[in-house]
Parts: sequence; C-alpha cells; structure tokens
Amino acid sequence: MIAERPESFGALKGKTGLFAGSAEKQARDTALVNAPALARDLQGFIAGRAEAASRYEDEERAVRTKLSLDIPALSASAMQVLGRVRDAIDRNDIPAGLESALADRQVKAELEGFAKVVSERFGERTFLPPAAKTAEGKAFEAASAGMQPAQRQQLRSAWDVIRTAQQLAAHEQTAVALKRAEAMRQNQMKGLSLK
Repeated sequence: MIAERPESFGALKGKTGLFAGSAEKQARDTALVNAPALARDLQGFIAGRAEAASRYEDEERAVRTKLSLDIPALSASAMQVLGRVRDAIDRNDIPAGLESALADRQVKAELEGFAKVVSERFGERTFLPPAAKTAEGKAFEAASAGMQPAQRQQLRSAWDVIRTAQQLAAHEQTAVALKRAEAMRQNQMKGLSLK
C-alpha cells in the first residue's frame, strides 16, 4: 500500500503543480521513486521483528518449562542409599557406592528418575565440577538463577543430595560405557582371532 500510494501516509517531500520549482519537482519524484524501497525495508523490518519475537517467546517458554519442573522428594530408603553413596565417594570407593545404589531395584529406579529430573532442570553436569562441591559461588549462582529466595534456600539445603545423585548417575553412565567398550573390544578380538 505504501508503494502504490505513499502520499496516503503523510506529506511527501517536494511539490507538484504549476508553481512548483524544478528542485521541488525533483524532490517529489525522488520521494515517489523511493517509496517502493521504503515498503521493502518496512516489510523486512516487520518480518525480522516477528521472527525475533517468535524466537524470544520460544526461549521464554523453554525457560519457564525448565523452571516449572518439580524435583520429587526422595523416600527414606533412597536418602539412606544416597548417604552411603556420598560416604563411598568421599572415601574414593566408588564401586562400593554403586553396589549400594544398585542393590534395591526400587531405590535404583527412584534415584534414576530423580537424577533425570535434576538433569532436565539444572543441566546434566551442573553439580559435578569441583566448584560445585558446596552451595556457594558461581555454580550455586548459576543453578539458582531466576529463583525466589525461598527456592534458593531449598536448593541450598538439598545441594548435597542433588550433587550425590548426579555423581551417582555420572558414575553409572561411565560404568555402562566402559562395559560397552569392553564388549566391543572383546568382539573385535574374537573377530581378529577367527581370521
């Protein structure tokens, strides 16, 4: 519409008619010639703005979905197992901690579900680095970004439990990966010995 009838949106530069000078007529012609380019630029701006708004809404929706994930409370037996696992990790006796966690299938399933929700909510390796050993510093600030003070306090009190659950999940993933690698190596060795 602005390309066909630009004067409908406001006065254009220059003048027309008998009393208009050549400079004013040329300014008017230039304004009319530039109207289609202005229309294209406006369409590009509107499309870019709509795309940015859509992207922002998607990002905001993802953040809100992530923040709305509730972390389930653990049963007493799961808390006991996590306590034993934490002690085993502190003693650097990870196999004993894994054995303790894998002993009861219900507790194992509960801890896996808990670790999955924690990973979805905070990220898969948020609580694993040495900087995340305590609920202080950059790791805590990053994990508690966007939380209310009461939620920050709950996170602070559950920090050790969440960290232990994530460490347990990471050790289980490592153990599974090592078993797969060993099985593949055994299969390759069998294949080589048969030739």
